[in-house]
Amino acid sequence: MTPEETVALTRYVRAICPGQRFDEYTPDAWHDVLAPYNLADARAAVIALVDSGKAFVAVGEITAKVRELRAGRSRHIHGPGQHPEIPDADPDDIPAYLAAVRAQRIRAADPTTRRRPLAELLAATGRHVPKELRP
Repeated sequence: MTPEETVALTRYVRAICPGQRFDEYTPDAWHDVLAPYNLADARAAVIALVDSGKAFVAVGEITAKVRELRAGRSRHIHGPGQHPEIPDADPDDIPAYLAAVRAQRIRAADPTTRRRPLAELLAATGRHVPKELRP
């Protein structure tokens, strides 16, 4: 999250929780905590917290709720009872395979992470990549 997005989030929380006190240093302090997260997840966390009856929203509650929301998304990335996709790594290379599994789960839990280019995905399959799809 950028500092500008953190300012927008604090204004959003102030609008939803008018009794909560903020000063000119609140966005700076919140940014120190919320920098690893994205604005969409933080706003969804604020909505969930207020919807659960919270009159005031602490920055620690936001981070905990974001982690909870991401865990829920990653738990159901393949649907109930469906097997996960095979990661694009050699299963004999255990560290690379585990890194690919982790990366796959992170991509599923956080939809705003950088998507891999199509050419990069197709490069390992031995297929010809059409020129219009090349970067």
